Amino acid sequence: MFRIAVCDDEEYFRNREKKLIEQYMGKRKYDCRIDLYASGEKLLERTDTDMPYDVIFLDISMEEMDGIQTAERIRKLSKNIYIVFVTAYITYALDGYKVGAVRYLLKEEASLENALGECLDTITEQMKEEEAVCEFEFQNGKKRIPADTVLYVESRLHRVIYFVMENGIKEYARYDRLDEVEKELQQYGFSRVHQSFLVNMKYAKDVERYRVTLENGTEVSISKKYYKAVEKEYIRRQGEI
Repeated sequence: MFRIAVCDDEEYFRNREKKLIEQYMGKRKYDCRIDLYASGEKLLERTDTDMPYDVIFLDISMEEMDGIQTAERIRKLSKNIYIVFVTAYITYALDGYKVGAVRYLLKEEASLENALGECLDTITEQMKEEEAVCEFEFQNGKKRIPADTVLYVESRLHRVIYFVMENGIKEYARYDRLDEVEKELQQYGFSRVHQSFLVNMKYAKDVERYRVTLENGTEVSISKKYYKAVEKEYIRRQGEI
């Protein structure tokens, strides 16, 4: 079940967003619970010690505690919630990304439905990636690994090495071709960035010519052949303002 909160001091937009979310979930036959809040204070009163939501839609321009301040408090409780800002203005973009907002949606009746649907497409896709568990036959035996914990994969001397986040970074090796691994992991958000590397794009912190920097500081080379596609995927995941 998807657990969703909508926090907006305008009753019309609270109810409008709830209706659009219900329509989206209903078409896809997803179970969901949607809670409505008229202020950041009310949201945080309910969730002061726990944050029981997968996604929170936050209005930025609220009285007393605004959306940015509310998001900062939310991030102290959880780093994993998808925060989406819904606003009439785009003047807070930098502050929003500092608190890990995944999208900005404009309060425009004509575009809100499509924008919210595209936003939920991205979020549900990433949540599925996080839930996926794969079984691999490594040199030291079979191991089940959540795809979400694999940072990147390197091809080296006829082996592929998986760099996995387990109390630091651990390496697991198997004999295989990177082309075959790419087919296996592509559905979980991995992109080919080089003849020798696959990267879990969820952990791409920055992309520039010709390298991708991952969240742990690791830098992986991007070959010219793959650069445009990698850059496009990185931008898509960052979200469009």
